[in-house]
Amino acid sequence: MQRGKILLIDDNEQDLNLTSELLEKVGYTVVKNSGWLGTTNNIKFANPDLVLLDINMPALTGDKLYDLINSHVKNRGIPVLFYSSLDESSLRTLKIKKGATDYIVKGDIFQLYRKISSYMKKKSFSN
Repeated sequence: MQRGKILLIDDNEQDLNLTSELLEKVGYTVVKNSGWLGTTNNIKFANPDLVLLDINMPALTGDKLYDLINSHVKNRGIPVLFYSSLDESSLRTLKIKKGATDYIVKGDIFQLYRKISSYMKKKSFSN
């Protein structure tokens, strides 16, 4: 049974691979995007059901990348969850300021599974 496709954007290869493995183990298809380059193409061609976006990236930070991809994801109804090691208060404030769907604190596996599962349940995967 397909559980949905997640576009994971993170410049840290270790975090990218670990998070991808965790999500794939519970049945999600994960498209990995190392850093910000190629993000709009992955949204267009991979057609993810959800975007998990790291905030702390060099050159183009996740919150600025969110500004660039917002029209692409909003038009398709794709939820974007900020994913960062920032503290929960900072992430909550950033989510509200930018208008992202939600946030997940890196390292909190239960929050990762719970929030992604919640947003994916709103989709239908009968393909």
